[in-house]
Amino acid sequence: MNSDLPNSEVKRDPNLQDRVLEMHTAAMREMSEPQDGIRPTPVAFLILCFFLTMWGGYYLGTYAGDWSGNGLAERAGVTAAGPVIVQNPMLLGAEVYNACTQCHQADGKGLAGQFPPLADSEYVTGDPRRLAAILINGINGDLEVNGQNYNAQMPAWKDNYNDEEIAAVLTYIRASFGNKSPAVPKEVVEAVRKETGSRGPWTSQTLAEFTAKN
Repeated sequence: MNSDLPNSEVKRDPNLQDRVLEMHTAAMREMSEPQDGIRPTPVAFLILCFFLTMWGGYYLGTYAGDWSGNGLAERAGVTAAGPVIVQNPMLLGAEVYNACTQCHQADGKGLAGQFPPLADSEYVTGDPRRLAAILINGINGDLEVNGQNYNAQMPAWKDNYNDEEIAAVLTYIRASFGNKSPAVPKEVVEAVRKETGSRGPWTSQTLAEFTAKN
């Protein structure tokens, strides 16, 4: 609309008046006033929401497991614990041996007349089953090591350490203090524990009988 035209000019020109009216009508259609009320939700949208809700319930019921990371991993066929970390037996054995240093000493030489040495000892470097049996069950009474007699009590460690820890400390002492004997597998300790775990402490005689039998 040209607002510069005087009203008298519009009235004298009927065509101009019709054009002005058309312009106002179009503007009024574009600027319609909002109306109060609520438009109904489309039925198609409601149906879509219903099916999405049903699908979500089915998915959670099928794949949620026990609502934990382990459950989800089991559903996926993955071990949640991850890879098994194998400890260095020498490091683990050194940690366990800290409980032995009061008797056998940090250098493995023991105390004369009281606790036998681990260095250059046939009991350490010899049959690993015999050595495992001593740690599992303990030993009492007279024991001759390297030509010297000892009469002290070696406690049983079967309730203090598991098979891996006992195998590790056996491996450690067989490769320390100048000893150069092979490592002791955990399976050896498992077998000895299964065979002798219910018995009490050894004596030098019963230990010799066990060694001869095996």
